Amino acid sequence: MSTIRILEPTVANQIAAGEVVERPAAVIKELLENSLDAEARRVTVDFSRGGKAQMIVEDDGKGMTGDEALLSLERHATSKIQVASDLDRIATFGFRGEALPSIASVARFTMQTRPASAPSGTEIAINGGKLVHRRDHGMAPGTRIEVSNLFHPVPARLKFLKSDETEAAHIVRLVRLYAIAHPEVGFLLREDGREIFRSPGNAPLLDRVREIWGRQVAEEVTIMPSFARPGMRLSGLLGKPGVSRGTRQDLVTVVNGRPVDSRTMAFALTESYHTLIPKGRYPLAFVFLEMDPAWVDVNVHPAKREVRFRDEAKVRNFLIESVLAVLRARADDGLPAATIPSIALATPLASGVPPTVSAPVSSSGTPAAYLPPSAAPAQPNHAPAVRLGWRLLSRLREERAVFETPTGLAILDIGAAHQRVLYESILAQFTAQKPVCQPMLVPLSIELEPLPAAVLKERMPLLASAGFDFEEYGRNFWRIQALPAWLEPEDALAFVRDLLAEMARREGDFGRPSLAYDALAKIAVIKARRKGDSLSDAELMELVQALFRTVQPGSCPRGRRTYIEWTDADLTRRFG
Repeated sequence: MSTIRILEPTVANQIAAGEVVERPAAVIKELLENSLDAEARRVTVDFSRGGKAQMIVEDDGKGMTGDEALLSLERHATSKIQVASDLDRIATFGFRGEALPSIASVARFTMQTRPASAPSGTEIAINGGKLVHRRDHGMAPGTRIEVSNLFHPVPARLKFLKSDETEAAHIVRLVRLYAIAHPEVGFLLREDGREIFRSPGNAPLLDRVREIWGRQVAEEVTIMPSFARPGMRLSGLLGKPGVSRGTRQDLVTVVNGRPVDSRTMAFALTESYHTLIPKGRYPLAFVFLEMDPAWVDVNVHPAKREVRFRDEAKVRNFLIESVLAVLRARADDGLPAATIPSIALATPLASGVPPTVSAPVSSSGTPAAYLPPSAAPAQPNHAPAVRLGWRLLSRLREERAVFETPTGLAILDIGAAHQRVLYESILAQFTAQKPVCQPMLVPLSIELEPLPAAVLKERMPLLASAGFDFEEYGRNFWRIQALPAWLEPEDALAFVRDLLAEMARREGDFGRPSLAYDALAKIAVIKARRKGDSLSDAELMELVQALFRTVQPGSCPRGRRTYIEWTDADLTRRFG
C-alpha cells in the first residue's frame, strides 16, 4: 500500500487555515475585504470574547446567488482572477479563493447572502468543514457571515491565542485601519453589543481620524496636499515636527486602499523625519499611495500584509521628496524640548578641590547599586575604595570625557555611564519590590489605543510593582495616580505610551518577573542618555563615582563599553 496519499479536503483546508487564519482578527480581515470587493457602502462588525466566541460581518454589497455562495466555499474558487496574467494587475483585495473554505474548516460558519436581483436569499451552514444545511432565507440584499467557536475542530490552536482583551484589541485596530483606508464606506464596530466606534461614509480624512483614532492624534497631524507623478499619487496626514512614537503602530501606510506593512514606505517616512524626531523613534503618519496595480505585487504574503514595488527606488524617492516638501513648509511648528533624567550630587564637592573620585563598595566586596540621592542610604566615610585618583583632564566632543588615572589614561562615554547607573538603580528597586513612588497631586490622564490598553490590563501587577498606579475610568481612558521616583511627570505620558507599545511588541520578554524587570529597566534608561555639556565638572565626577558602585561598570545595559582605559605600559608600547 502506498504511503503517499492525497489529503482529505477538510484536512487541506485546515492546513491552509494555519497560514490564513492566525487569530480572530485574521478572520475579520478576510471577511472585510470580501465586503469591500462586493462594493459595500455599509459594513457592520460584531464580535464577543475577542472573536473566539463569535464574529459577525454584515454588508450591503452585491451578494451572491445560492449556487455562487456554495461554490465560494470550495478551495481556489474566486471571481477576482481567471488567468495567470491577472496576477500582474491585481485590483481587488482577495484573489486566492482560500479564505472562506479555510475559515469554515476551523469554526461553525453561517453565510446568509442575497443579490439585489433575487427575490430571497440563501443560508448555508458549515461546521468544521462539513455542510450542515442550505436553505432559502429572507433578508435585504447583501451578505452576512457569522463565525463562532473558532478553532473548535483544532483545539490545539486555541492555546496560542492571547487573552480576550488582546485579541479584541487586534480586531479594533484592524477595523480602524480599513475604516481609515476607505472613507467612502461607513463602518460600525461593536463588541458584545456595545458600540466601539462608528465612522460615517464620505467624511473628510481629518474628521475621520478624529472619530476613529481620537482627538489627540488628530491634533498632532497636519494635512498633506496631494502630490502626483506619472502613475502615482500621494496624499494623507503627517505628524507635526517633533511628534514621534516608540513603535510603528501609528505609521499607517495604505496602497491602493489596502493597509500594508511596507518597508520601503516606512523607511522613506522615517528618513524624511530623521532630523525632526529622536533616533530610534518613528513618525506619526497616515499615508495613502495610489498607483498602477501593475507596479505593485501583493502576492507576497499569505495574509497579504506585505507588498513589493516594481521600482522600490522610485517609490522611496517620491515619498521622501513629497514629505520633505510638507515638513519644510511646516518648519515653524518647532520641536519639543527634550528632557533627560538628571543625576544630582549625593555630596556637594567643595569649591577649589580638584575633581577626583574614589568609588566605595559594599561590605561584601560587591559594588553597591547606585540609588538616586533622595533614596540612597548615606555612605559611610570609611568605606574602602575600589578605584582612586581619577582626575578630569578635558571634555571630548560633548559626549566623552578624558581622565588621568593612577595607572594611565581613561576616556568615559558619559551617556553609556549614565545609562548603567540609572539601569542598576531602577533594577534594584524592581527586584526588591520596593519602588520609590511619587503620588501625583493632579493625576495625569491618558487615552490609549486598544492594544496598549489591553497590555496595560494584563501587566498591571508588574507595573504596580515598578511604582506605577493606574486607574481606569472609561474604555481605553486611564488616570496615572503615581509614578516611580526616577520618572519625571512631564515625561510620563510619552514614556508610558512607549513602554506599553514595547510590551506589546516583545511579549516574551515580559512573561517572567526576572525577565520583565530587566526589560523594563532597559526601556526606562533609553531616554537617559546624557551629553557632557549638560553636566558640570562636579556632576561628572559624581557620575564616575556612581558608575564604580554598580555591579558592571564596564558596559551599559545594551553592551556598549562605558569607558576605555590605557595603562602607562600600553602608552609606552604605542609610543615605541
